[in-house]
Amino acid sequence: MSATIASMFGGQGNIYIMVSLILILGPLLGYFFKKVRLTEVLAYLFAGLLVSLMGFNAPKSFFNVTTSVTLAIVGYIVGLSFSRDFLSRMGSKVMIILIVEVIVTGFMVLLFVYLFTGDLALAVLLGSLAPATAPAGTIAVFRSLSSHGILTDVATAVVGLDDAAGIIMYVVGIIWVKGILGFHVTLIASILTALWEIGGAFFIGGVIGFAYSYVGKKISFPPDLQLVVGVAVALLGWGVASIIHVSNILTTMTIGMMVINFSHENALNSYRSIDYVMTLVYILFFGAIGMEINFGLLAATWAVAIVYCIGRTVGKITGCTLGSMVAKAEKKLQKYLGIALLNQAGVAVGLAAHAAQELGNTYLGAIIITQIAVTTAIFQIVSPLGTQYAAVKSGEAMNP
Repeated sequence: MSATIASMFGGQGNIYIMVSLILILGPLLGYFFKKVRLTEVLAYLFAGLLVSLMGFNAPKSFFNVTTSVTLAIVGYIVGLSFSRDFLSRMGSKVMIILIVEVIVTGFMVLLFVYLFTGDLALAVLLGSLAPATAPAGTIAVFRSLSSHGILTDVATAVVGLDDAAGIIMYVVGIIWVKGILGFHVTLIASILTALWEIGGAFFIGGVIGFAYSYVGKKISFPPDLQLVVGVAVALLGWGVASIIHVSNILTTMTIGMMVINFSHENALNSYRSIDYVMTLVYILFFGAIGMEINFGLLAATWAVAIVYCIGRTVGKITGCTLGSMVAKAEKKLQKYLGIALLNQAGVAVGLAAHAAQELGNTYLGAIIITQIAVTTAIFQIVSPLGTQYAAVKSGEAMNP
């Protein structure tokens, strides 16, 4: 029946019909999900999944372009929150929470997977990939709930910086795994690669962000062009980062950080104009992810995937609680921050692909992509509920 629906519109389904169905079903499901107090983000995921079950198969380019454009814009928006005032108020607090959370999450996944499988190499590799948090899902839920406050601010900052921490953890992990498997590992080369991914991103983002800030002070763009230029510089940063192999999300974050600190009014106008179209962007983004969810993979890898998800969840919650206590942060951060940061995608998937290349001649090369793909699908479904719960229970959701 589902194949018949798609075939009515030509083969595997006309891409224009597919996109229109996602854009129609997303708001419709969102309306009913809100009636039962579930986040609209989850509705957008189910819209994509439903369209997929109808027999529509999106070209890989649709998923790649949609996710890249969305993450580029989200990285830029996150960067716009890192003003001098924000960093001076919460810089040390955020860094302490981030460091503790990343270490505890990695260790918990390593421990859980090792105790379950007895495979140290697999446990170390999954532990090194676990800390990275996807910003798009977290930010989208906060936005849909009109959430404002210390939890929202700190969560936004932590998911923004998690990429850098995730890359560092991965470099340490891949070196350890190669050592376990008997590879000859060059420590200096691995360290230089990590420094380039992070430092190069800050450099490229800084140059583009400063140039945009300078031009923005000279030319007053109307709101419609603020939208165009803001998206353009985010995509420019993402594209250059892809070419020279540095972190895409850190590059676009740095652009936003430069703009908010060197051209404050321009940054605020840019944020307002982009925010106006983010609902459309998020529906397509989560719809595309929903179409990629493959429950067939879960049948072959469900046991380790579930253990990984439990370990990562325990690690995030415990790490954020301990980090908040060490930083003497507000009680609501100690209680709810961890559960708001469960989303996984982006960097974790990219690093898993890199690990598959590095370990292609070993059994881990085939396992790691499937594991991260399956666990990412699980967290894409579960994590919006966690973020919603944290925002509502902390009293920061203005539109629960």
